[in-house]
Amino acid sequence: APYDTAGGRHAPYDTAGGRHAPQPFLVDGASSPPSEELQRVFAVFGQMRASGVEPDRAAFNALIHACAVSGDLPRAEGAFGEMLAQGIAADPISYNCLLKACAVAGDAPRAERIWVEMQQRTNHFSTFTPPTPHAYAHLMAVQRRAGDASRVLFLYDELRARGLRPALVHYSLAIRACAQDAGAPGQLERAMRVYEDMRQGGLRLDTRGLLALTRICEASGRPEVAARLRRERLE
Repeated sequence: APYDTAGGRHAPYDTAGGRHAPQPFLVDGASSPPSEELQRVFAVFGQMRASGVEPDRAAFNALIHACAVSGDLPRAEGAFGEMLAQGIAADPISYNCLLKACAVAGDAPRAERIWVEMQQRTNHFSTFTPPTPHAYAHLMAVQRRAGDASRVLFLYDELRARGLRPALVHYSLAIRACAQDAGAPGQLERAMRVYEDMRQGGLRLDTRGLLALTRICEASGRPEVAARLRRERLE
């Protein structure tokens, strides 16, 4: 199992110095001390335990999310592992936070491993739970950052095939993925299909998405389409 708490990726924190004092500096794989903000979060977590209040899933998820915001993937996985070691099952929010940590840290391979683990019917859920739109957004983001445009577009199509409703972030990431090879045959048509899906959903493209789509139009020799897109954004 890739997340075996007996020594795998999600190994819990070393709490040999006292179970009421999580040690954010001792996480396997953490090459630097946590940020000052993250240190404060761990301090509050430790104070809660010291007062005799055992953390529940919501508290652990908040801790994992704080690590994710800081891009501290080793400590996010450490907190996840400690939660499992305490007998608390993960939920979709737990995995969403782990995937967000991967996205912020730019670790696409680890995000894919977590993605597979999350969907196994022998995972930490009591029943199978499919990925949420937030999970798709985080995996799409880290794969776009890694330059894997085909994976981003596959995830966009899969999201829709599963009957989940895309948000603006999904449309923007898909269009920006198309722009990674802006002049390739069929890229403009592919990007415009995503754009039209977004328009039908009543959404307006964000600035990064518009710049990417404009770049595709220009690379395809269609400046008039780019001009129309700019007008539509102002409507």
